[in-house]
Amino acid sequence: MRTPTETGRPGESLGSGYGSPALAVSSVKIVTDGRAGAVVGVYVATVFLSAFLLFQVQLIVGKVVLPAFGGTPAVWNTCMLCFQVLLLLGYGYAHVLSRRVPLKRQAWVHLALLTASAVLLLVLGMRWTSPLTPGMQWKPLPGGNPVLSILRLLGVTVALPFFLLSTTGPLLQNWFHHSQNRANPYRLYALSNAGSLVGLVGYPFFVEWALTLKHQAWLWTAAYVLFVAACGAVAWRQRESSAVDLPADHPSAAFPGAAPRWPRHLLWAALSACSATMLLATTNLLCQNVAVIPLLWVVPLGIYLLSFILTFDSDRWYRRGIYWPLYFLATGGALKALLMTGQISISWQVGLFCLALFAVCMVCHGELARSKPAASHLTGFYLMVALGGALGGVFVVLVAPSVFRGFQEFPLALFACGFLLFLVYAFDNRTAGSEQRVWGFALAVLVMFLLPQLSGIWPQLSSVALLHDEYHTAWLGLAVLGLDSAARIRNQRGHSTSAVVAHPWQPVAALAMFGLLAIVAYSDATLGGWYTLYKERNFFGVNSVEDDLGVIQLRNGNITHGLQLKDPTKRDTPTLYYGRSTGIGLLLSNFPRGSSEAGHMRVGVIGLGVGTLAAYGHAGDTMRFYEIDPAVIELSTGKHPYFYFLHDSPANVETILGDARLSLEREAAQGKLQNFDVFAVDAFASDAIPVHLLTREAMRVYLQHLRGPDSVLAFHISNRYLDLAPVVVALGDAYHLNAVQVETPGCRWILLARNPSMLRLPNLVEKAAPVVMTRPPLLWTDDYSNLFRVFQRSALLH
Repeated sequence: MRTPTETGRPGESLGSGYGSPALAVSSVKIVTDGRAGAVVGVYVATVFLSAFLLFQVQLIVGKVVLPAFGGTPAVWNTCMLCFQVLLLLGYGYAHVLSRRVPLKRQAWVHLALLTASAVLLLVLGMRWTSPLTPGMQWKPLPGGNPVLSILRLLGVTVALPFFLLSTTGPLLQNWFHHSQNRANPYRLYALSNAGSLVGLVGYPFFVEWALTLKHQAWLWTAAYVLFVAACGAVAWRQRESSAVDLPADHPSAAFPGAAPRWPRHLLWAALSACSATMLLATTNLLCQNVAVIPLLWVVPLGIYLLSFILTFDSDRWYRRGIYWPLYFLATGGALKALLMTGQISISWQVGLFCLALFAVCMVCHGELARSKPAASHLTGFYLMVALGGALGGVFVVLVAPSVFRGFQEFPLALFACGFLLFLVYAFDNRTAGSEQRVWGFALAVLVMFLLPQLSGIWPQLSSVALLHDEYHTAWLGLAVLGLDSAARIRNQRGHSTSAVVAHPWQPVAALAMFGLLAIVAYSDATLGGWYTLYKERNFFGVNSVEDDLGVIQLRNGNITHGLQLKDPTKRDTPTLYYGRSTGIGLLLSNFPRGSSEAGHMRVGVIGLGVGTLAAYGHAGDTMRFYEIDPAVIELSTGKHPYFYFLHDSPANVETILGDARLSLEREAAQGKLQNFDVFAVDAFASDAIPVHLLTREAMRVYLQHLRGPDSVLAFHISNRYLDLAPVVVALGDAYHLNAVQVETPGCRWILLARNPSMLRLPNLVEKAAPVVMTRPPLLWTDDYSNLFRVFQRSALLH
């Protein structure tokens, strides 16, 4: 066996990495003084700044894009897909440039592209109001493909700067390795992820609340120009460097080990794809199926980056003996929470899903760090990591919505990580007894979580009390662990160690049981949907129609968007948030029809739901619904509808597909003002609120479409996580409108009108009250909004 001094420079420690030498991250400490220290400082600052700007621009552009496309988490995941593809292209560029272009010429090529991108940003800033906020012509068209529209918008605004920022990590690490006496560059990768994490966390807490979007865009552009200058300094230093290009197999050009072969490249891509899939799947699950809490998607992304920082900073952070058992425990806990959604608190669900994400990311990224190649091959390594990330994004954003009716990509990513662990074990040197003990522990954990699932499927087993839950089967798991330990001790006494490890049965048995658990968990989830009449997943989430004790209800995740009584004699009865005692019910039931044209009302509604408000329509009335999700419209208007409010209404019912604000703006531009007597904005119950429907500019559009001073605006602000009353009151104050609230159990409406007498209608006046606010009015504009300022933090505990 070769020692470090035989294969590399003295003092460098080499990791095993699946049986082949690899550089340990913490093995080399950069020792510098004087001018060399200043040069290293420039490298460090440039890499950190590039990663910081990389994530800041994602959040800024995401905030520009999110409202225009419905505000769903799928919009953010589509942005993430675009960014991952750009990252892949950037890493490919860095790989080709470092391999095909002489070292000193690389700096000039890269600096020329950076300068061109900075000039482009400044030109866009002069054409638009800021470099990253395009005009109305880039907003989506009704019924168009939102994914293609988002990608087109991102391509215009941020593609080139993001592409070049993404190249900084691998490219500067390669330059650093050559110019700094073959120093270890991998810690710069951990530093890069630290910069990303600072950019991610710093945005909502320090940038978003203090600056408008235009100011954020201009400040980011200024920082980008500073980055170009810093990169120019590095490039100038690289031009002056005395380093020479050496063949990859030259002993002084690389640490020991030949170029990685294609199976290793495939494993790198698979590990990266698994962690990226888990990241986006967890984001989808948390933000659509558990708790659509604004900015909750920041938490999964922060966990993802933290795992990169830990695993690539030093090999002391990742220990298989710790994280492999944690992974199996977290998988069982996450599956339990997934099958019990709605039965355990949101805080527990969020905690278990985030723990599973952390375990998967630590395992995948830890194994990536263990197997990373010599520094001379780092650009190829990063290229495969980026390829895996892009493949994971393509799977979650484009493939999963087409093949799954729910969020099955989450358990799929969980199980995929387990199978990758087995491949990692197969690649590795299997003489480590400690890792066999880990597989024995995995067997015990799998037994503990598998048996309760079996009892839920086969009634014969449900009569056995010890199989009902994990509290009881934990004893069986401990028994399995004890038997495994006893068998290992006996084998070690009776046979040589090599004979024992030559046929390790624990990993094979754990893999088989893992596959069985996956099948059982899928079967359990399928059987649990007996009362689901319809389920469909599209860009806007998962809609399900459920038959529940005399009612048919529409659900999206844990949110009920409306229900209808099954009894034909009662099915036109308004229910839920739209009952006759609610704010909107009292308003529509008592609105003075004599003030309307020919005694007929025109009612506009943002958000169709199941069409409950159509039940208030009379013959000659017009009920006009604006709905962004085509699947929701189909549930009430298709050949075989599940809900009949629209069908049974005597009023003239119209449904307009597309974003409501954009549709209203187009109608106003065409001179087609709707002259509504009542306009209801009901798009906030799902918690993933479209912020652009609550801004000063949106309010101006609503007022354009009202008939006159006797018209009334109604805002439905029932929300588990957001207190929107200060925002609505601020909108009323901005346009000198009077406001009252009508609150019933689980339902809150705020009514706004220029004529105060319209808020004191018969029956309504008894329940109308001044708006109660726990914080001062907060005016949102298209250029400024902050969800944290209206977030009800206590809601997470319920």
